[in-house]
Amino acid sequence: MSNKKGALVDFRDWAHLPPEIVESISEKVKSITDLARFRSVCSPWRSATFPKPRHLPPQLPWLMLQCHTNCYDGNRIHFFYDVWESKMREIHLPETIGMTCSGSYRGWLLLTSTRGKHVFFLNPLTRVRIQLPPFPSFEGTFDFGKSKVTFSTDLTDLNCLIMVLLNRYWVMCCRVGDRHWRRVSSRSNSDADVMDATYCNGRFYFLFGGNITIIEPNKPEKTILLHQPELRTVGKCFVEGKSGVYVLAIHPKGKFQLYRFQEQTMELNHITETSDNTAIFYGDCFPRFAVHNDDWDSLDGGSVYVEYQCIPYAWKRAVRSGYSKYSAGPAEGKDFVMCDLVKEPRFRPVEPAMWFQPSFH
Repeated sequence: MSNKKGALVDFRDWAHLPPEIVESISEKVKSITDLARFRSVCSPWRSATFPKPRHLPPQLPWLMLQCHTNCYDGNRIHFFYDVWESKMREIHLPETIGMTCSGSYRGWLLLTSTRGKHVFFLNPLTRVRIQLPPFPSFEGTFDFGKSKVTFSTDLTDLNCLIMVLLNRYWVMCCRVGDRHWRRVSSRSNSDADVMDATYCNGRFYFLFGGNITIIEPNKPEKTILLHQPELRTVGKCFVEGKSGVYVLAIHPKGKFQLYRFQEQTMELNHITETSDNTAIFYGDCFPRFAVHNDDWDSLDGGSVYVEYQCIPYAWKRAVRSGYSKYSAGPAEGKDFVMCDLVKEPRFRPVEPAMWFQPSFH
């Protein structure tokens, strides 16, 4: 091919690169949004890549904010703030009408109807829906918006164990396809003392007061009780990461301390800021998790990203949501506030903001 001056120009048809080359290049992409852009270049590139690749690391989270329901067309828009691209993403999810988003985990939203009669998982990116059994009947008022969910493997695996902590009191579990939930006992003196619970590597972890109980479902005789007096008087929660289970201690004046379980000895060791390359994502609502700096250069070691949401007074019509970033020491973070995102009628219930890790699986 020649240009206007008659000189030969080396023209490369990038759309028809060998499929194995395109696939090899796509495996270098780590971000879900970058992969979506890569697959949208042309049809040959989209055909040469997997729509649900397995090479992606745990993604940097988006901040899931309040939703907006259009009463005229029955549509519902959920707002996700991409912290790393400073971009608001709008996803139309009519499946969530009449449902409460109780929690999220690995790219899935746990949606619950009033009093838990209808429960299912929904992936906002793929729109795949997985039905779950209804929750048991509870006496009095039950807030499903303060729930936590975790599961052991991919939800397509029939052996996948799903655990839900309801309202900080009830720990329920089931497998995909089950018709009923099974209550898990923490073996503490009072189930009302349970502050957090999680499931990792075949073990249930319960956090209450200054104690941690670890139970293996198939070996109840191997129950472990750890006494941690330093955790009794501070705020605390479990944090899940690639290296296992952490405990995040929240001290007054915004000071955070991170502890990690050692799988061999089942001891809880304190992690200093200089000895770990983990960033923590925390908030008033679940999930709370850890992401390694090895996967993402934009993360700072020893940092804590805290979600917050300011509920308006009755005379206001907008909700202010955002996040703060802190070091592992005293809180010296800078606030990033997204203001007046959605105008809603006054007195309308506001769904809590929460972190969401996008995923195709």
